[in-house]
Amino acid sequence: MKIVKSLYTKKKYIAGLLLILAITVSCRKKKEQEAEEVLRPVKVQVLSRSDMSLGYTAGAEIKGKEEIPYVAVVNGELTVLNAKNGDEVNAGQVILGIDNQSARSNLQSAAASYNTARIQYEKYSQLYQKRLITETEYLNAKTNYQSASANLALANDSNNKSVIKADINGVISGLDLERHQQISAGQLLFKIVNESEMEIKVGVSPNIVNKIKVGTAAKIKIDELDREVSGEVHEISGTADTKTRQFIVKIRIPNPERKIKSGMYGTASIDTGVEKGIVIPKESIVVRGVEQIVYVIQSGVAKAVPVKILNQNEKFAAVEGEGLIIGSEIITDGQNVVQDGEKIKKIN
Repeated sequence: MKIVKSLYTKKKYIAGLLLILAITVSCRKKKEQEAEEVLRPVKVQVLSRSDMSLGYTAGAEIKGKEEIPYVAVVNGELTVLNAKNGDEVNAGQVILGIDNQSARSNLQSAAASYNTARIQYEKYSQLYQKRLITETEYLNAKTNYQSASANLALANDSNNKSVIKADINGVISGLDLERHQQISAGQLLFKIVNESEMEIKVGVSPNIVNKIKVGTAAKIKIDELDREVSGEVHEISGTADTKTRQFIVKIRIPNPERKIKSGMYGTASIDTGVEKGIVIPKESIVVRGVEQIVYVIQSGVAKAVPVKILNQNEKFAAVEGEGLIIGSEIITDGQNVVQDGEKIKKIN
């Protein structure tokens, strides 16, 4: 009986040990699984120093080198309409005519007053030469004539503003008018676009602008045409925009075939020469607030390092930053979700 009881006790003890061992193994596996779960899978790239030809890249809307808006300065009925959108016009050509009754009435009245004053002045001038009238009468007639002449010039100028002529050779754009509709002073009527050359204005950061000169070559990829064309830097602003802190660079694009139209979107790449330094994929750069950062791997942990972009193109950027060391690794895939100090797991 004692032997049976002893065997029972031993079996119970062994079962307890096995249960504890199983629980211990299970907890260990669970901890290992949890440890694996907190590791962020990322792809990395080893930093190296290289020389690379880079171009500064920025996008903007393309416009004609000259775009003149025409605004009505008088009220009235649109009685003359000699063009439509897309028409090529020449400088001096009449595009619109507005019947401004008030201006027309003033012109008629001014013309009648001028003729009366002119006739009286000519008559008094002859009488004064013969000493048949006083000097005061002559001078009054002369003053009235000069005043009437000035009023007629003003009336003519006001009436002429009812006729809209092209100031340059170009193409009509934004014209949405119909004959006999009422026009209001201040109303935008249309634009004339000089399409012989087009222009794109892009913002350039202060650390890049000194690498660009007037005459610097540029390539412009035009989305709507699915093609790339050549251009040249035409003008560089001397001061930065107060809001963006960027310098405006104007690039002229030859357009002999008139295929490039105002309003198309272009991505300009300006040649800035060879950049010496650390060149990384642009996609590895993450914006955090007002900073641009990359994540460097230190002892298996992601470390955020602020960087300054020295130059860039569509795919790569030359950068500098404290903590960027040749031979270290930066995250190139997963960088948008990883957090500073987070443990990571490198994957292929």
